[in-house]
This record gives sequence, C-alpha cells and structure tokens, in this order.
Amino acid sequence: MVRRFQSVIFFDLDGTIMVNPFESAVWPVVLSELSIRSGQSVDHLYRLIAEENRHRQNDAHCPAIKAMDWDDIVQSVAARLGTVIHASCESIVREQAATHSSILDQGDQVLKKLSQEHRALVVATKGLRRYQQPVLDALGLTPYFRAILTPDTHNVLKKDPAFFGEWPKKSQLTIMVGDSYEDDVRTPVNEGFKVVWKHTPIGLHHTLAHADPFTRARHFPYAPDQTARPDAIIASLQELPSIVQRWETAWMGYGN
Repeated sequence: MVRRFQSVIFFDLDGTIMVNPFESAVWPVVLSELSIRSGQSVDHLYRLIAEENRHRQNDAHCPAIKAMDWDDIVQSVAARLGTVIHASCESIVREQAATHSSILDQGDQVLKKLSQEHRALVVATKGLRRYQQPVLDALGLTPYFRAILTPDTHNVLKKDPAFFGEWPKKSQLTIMVGDSYEDDVRTPVNEGFKVVWKHTPIGLHHTLAHADPFTRARHFPYAPDQTARPDAIIASLQELPSIVQRWETAWMGYGN
C-alpha cells in the first residue's frame, strides 16, 4: 500500500534528469551490425526502428511492455529484412551505463534538495525498467526515489492514467515534471496534476527565455493541438525547487 504524502512529484528520466546510453553506445553498435547484415544504411535502419516503436505505441492491441522493448523491436526489423542480430540493447546498457550516461542540470543536487519527509519523488518513465534501472544505479539517482514506474509496472504506457497507479490518490499535491509534451503534459494535465514542462533554452521562444516559468507557460506559442497547457515551463531543473515550494506554500502552508 502506498503511504500518504503531502506532495508526490513524478519525474520523467530521459531528457529531463539524465542522458541514457542509447544514442552514444547502444545504437552505434546495434545499427552497425544490422547495417552489415542487411546491406541497408544506418539512417534508414534507424528510421525503421523508430517507426516500429511509434506503430507499437499507437496500436491499442500491442502490450505496453512490447511497445517499448527495444530488443524485440530491433529483432522484428531485422526479421523483416531477412536477417537476425546478436547485439543486445539491454546488455550494452548494462555494460555502458557508467561511462555513457550523464546527469542533466545537476539533477542529483535538485533531487537532494527536494527530498523531504512530506514529499515522495517517483520516477515516471516510458522506458522499460531493464533499460532504465542500470542507468539510475550507475548515476547514483536510485536512492532519491520512493518508487520507479515503468510500462512494466501496470502494463500501460505513460499516456494511460493507470500508469501512475495509486500515487495520485495518496497526495494532496501531485506534480509531473518532464520534457515530452505528449507523455509528460497532455495526460497529467487532463488528470488534474500540476505540470512542469522542461524545455531547452533553444526550444523556448526568445522573448520567453528570461521570463519566469509561470509567464512562459501562459505565453508559450503552443501548437493548435496542444490544448492541455502546463502550469510552468522550465529551461533547467534548477528552477524546479522554487516552483514546488511556491505551490506547497499556497496549497498546504509549507514554508521555508
């Protein structure tokens, strides 16, 4: 049973808190072997893998775990090309997590600052645990989190409210922090979460780069289909603690 907390803060991982080994270590090995075996270009193969992943995520009949199983995706693409591949994404992640992963925005210090008894920090990642846990461990981030939610947890993707389990019901203030609009903004907003959207400085409209996170969220040039709006937009995780403190003070009277 999930204990009740005053605040639960869900954190996306890739692009929000950390950089995983896929771009620098996994794909170079996997795509190189697949290219040699199939005779196809690396760029073409990468597109095929990405397309297969998107197709699975959008297929209501595809189990969430299978949708994000990169090893199965790669083998499926290889099979369509009449070959097999021996490189394992999971094995490479485990072998290279310590040397090909990094923490963004001094995220470990931000998590340390946010770690208080009345809060639960919870990982909410679309990546399977077998790919994410080795990276969290290698970067020393695992101890900061009270739970790690992945598609393995409830066999749903993050766009499904069931992904978050009982956690939202066990807190007065529920916050989602992430960099993907589809995964970290749309569903959490519709579920009544407070949402912090992480946008890189380059991605922010130049007139908003120096604005406060709440002003950015109000005036951001959203796409027509981006009807669910975040409460705050940050360029760095360093901006997060003051946002959390502000909400807690307003909602529950937690002050410094």
